[in-house]
Amino acid sequence: MAKKSSPKSPPPDRLVLSLADPAFDALLRAGVGGLATTLLQFADDVAKGRYGDAPDIYFASGPPWEVTQREIVFRFPDPTNVASVLEPIFRYAFGLDGRVIDLRPIVAPTRSIRLQIQRGLMLTFLQHGKSRKGAKSDQTITEEIDGKPYEFSYRPLDAYKHQQGFADIIDAKTGGLSRLVGELPGTLYPGAAVRHNAFAGQTKNEAGMAALLAAHFAPIGTLALSLNRGSAVLLVPDVTDLIQFAKQRRRITPSDYRQTLVGGAADAVLGMCVRIAGDNFADRMKTPGVTAYSFQPTPWATQQKSRVASLRVEPLDADSLRIFKLAQSYFQSRSITRTVVEKSGKGKAAKSVERTDNFFSPSLVRPFIADNLANRRRWYEGFTRLFVARDPATNKPLRDRLFFEKGGLIKMINSDVWDEPGQKALVGAVHRALRGRYGQIASENEGNRGAMQNRFRGEYDRWRLAFSGAKTADQFRHSLCDLFGRVPTNKELQANWPAILPWLGESHWQHARDLSLLALASYQGKGSKELDDAEATTPESSD
Repeated sequence: MAKKSSPKSPPPDRLVLSLADPAFDALLRAGVGGLATTLLQFADDVAKGRYGDAPDIYFASGPPWEVTQREIVFRFPDPTNVASVLEPIFRYAFGLDGRVIDLRPIVAPTRSIRLQIQRGLMLTFLQHGKSRKGAKSDQTITEEIDGKPYEFSYRPLDAYKHQQGFADIIDAKTGGLSRLVGELPGTLYPGAAVRHNAFAGQTKNEAGMAALLAAHFAPIGTLALSLNRGSAVLLVPDVTDLIQFAKQRRRITPSDYRQTLVGGAADAVLGMCVRIAGDNFADRMKTPGVTAYSFQPTPWATQQKSRVASLRVEPLDADSLRIFKLAQSYFQSRSITRTVVEKSGKGKAAKSVERTDNFFSPSLVRPFIADNLANRRRWYEGFTRLFVARDPATNKPLRDRLFFEKGGLIKMINSDVWDEPGQKALVGAVHRALRGRYGQIASENEGNRGAMQNRFRGEYDRWRLAFSGAKTADQFRHSLCDLFGRVPTNKELQANWPAILPWLGESHWQHARDLSLLALASYQGKGSKELDDAEATTPESSD
């Protein structure tokens, strides 16, 4: 709450929020963008009769504000009654629909998307219990997506801080704008905190009334998405033109539930950039730069989600957006249906009831590609990590999940995603060599499927370990030539040897290793079905 000021002079009759204000950083400028979006949509809804809960002053002489490309100017007809102007705006913007947060200006199309956005908000802006009122524990409801029922865990709310935020910038004694600074807590500026409790007055985050008003609308100018139950990412787009931002703000909001399922900061950023760009890349609006802030518990503050990392992504070129759009298409979160047996009672009264449980399994490859593109790397760079790293949640090898993304990898390889011909040619040569090796194994074990399957698995592990374990160019070249030398003919290698050879040199061998493992993970030639049957042994689980 802002400090009270003495009414020695009349309260201000106007308030200006400018993108050029040196006190405004990216988050506060996004808040100004969120306020501009709200004001323009509010005025349009009132003018067209879609929103009747507006005060008479809005109908008498038009809205008491002006939105330009660079600033918002509020004019208060009665400087001692600022609430009459601001309260309807807050009431319009920050609503509840069935005890679920409904930010009207962002236009979330389905309840399932609103539930995901609320989860993101409660891990960033509204994580502190004092910032909201409602149920003390989560509840489970069922929502239908694509004709299937899915269970959602959420916290029913009755109120949250932003709904009454206009009071924070009003002098309680005069009814006008406060002349003093107010606190900008973590509820309004995620990551802000008092640095030392013994010196709270000196170390708390404070701001003027214009910044405080902008901060209240930051949830509308940004996008908060949960990564899992305990972490989230807050996407803060650059706002340089308020009119343009207000027009494209609806594109920032996911239009499909699967778009809310992101695997990391880069995945979330590029997904938002693709939505803003739209389908027509030739005609698209220029995508803004975006800063992504990651929130998760820390060992020194397990009770809250601290801002632990940031990722700044400058505007991407058309090729990068196109490649990520392909990745979105090929590596979507998969809908999984499993049968759960619930037991009740004991002895003769024991009963077992089967029910189906639907959940989404996130992609492993799409976030990997997004991270590469966000950091201006080739989309496949570092693919070796997926073969050697472990899932931090289960401690199981990540490579076990690659089996489920084989189809997407093949589609990606066959798409226009290569910047030099030798890259795809090397993948094709490895595919051809693997087909020859599996063909040899099949001939040697004809009629003994079990032995054949074991040999296939052993062959896969041989090259997985040889490629991922190579630490030098010589080690990798030895392993790759060993594979090529075990097959009598390799037409792909013979036809493209001049293009492949440069990738085996000292400066590119690590890329060649990534491409060889990409070929191993995506192989679908002779013997792949038996190999897939041997690999498909790792069960998946929901979040």
